[in-house]
Amino acid sequence: MGEDRSNGMETSHLLKGEINQTLDSLHDFAKWKLIVTSALAAAGFGLSANQDKPHYWLLLFIPFACAYVDLNCYQYLIRITVLARALREHSEDALLRTYERECEELRERYGIFGLGKNAGVGASLAVSIVAPGFAVAAFSATKNVSFYVALSVWAVGIVLIVALWRFFLRKNEAADKGEIPDPTKPIPRRAH
Repeated sequence: MGEDRSNGMETSHLLKGEINQTLDSLHDFAKWKLIVTSALAAAGFGLSANQDKPHYWLLLFIPFACAYVDLNCYQYLIRITVLARALREHSEDALLRTYERECEELRERYGIFGLGKNAGVGASLAVSIVAPGFAVAAFSATKNVSFYVALSVWAVGIVLIVALWRFFLRKNEAADKGEIPDPTKPIPRRAH
C-alpha cells in the first residue's frame, strides 16, 4: 500500500514537472512571436541594412505568423489544463491536489491566470492590425488589384486570429471540465 502511494506521489510530481516544462515552451513561443513579427516588420518597412526600399507586402504575413504561434501556444495551454485537472482530481499528494483546486477556484472566480492568454491574443491583434495597416495604406494609393488583395489578406489574417482564439476557449473549457470522450467507448455516430 505504501509503495502504491509513493508511486502515485511520484507520478503527481512528474505531471507537475510536465506542466513546468510546458510553461517553458510557452515562453519560448512568446519569444518566437516577438522575433518573427519584428523581423517581418523590419523587412517590410525596409529597415534592414541591405534594403533600399520597403517591402510592405511582407507586413501582410504578420497576422498569419501570429496565428501560427498562437495556435501552438493554445495546444500547450490545453495540455496544462488537462494536467492540472488530473492533479486536482487524482493526485496522491494532498498538498498538490489542494493547490490545484485553489488555483481552479481563483481562476474561475477572479479570472486569475488568464492575463498571459489575454496578453498573447491582444498582442497578436494589435501588431496584426497596426503593421499590416501600413501595407494596406501604401497599396491604397494605387486602388488597383494589389490594394484589394492586400485588404483581403489582412482581413483573413485578423479573422483567423479571432477564430483560433474562440476555438481555443471552447476546447480549453471542455478540457478543464473533463468533457473529453472516453477512449474506451466507441464514438457516437453523427447524423449527416
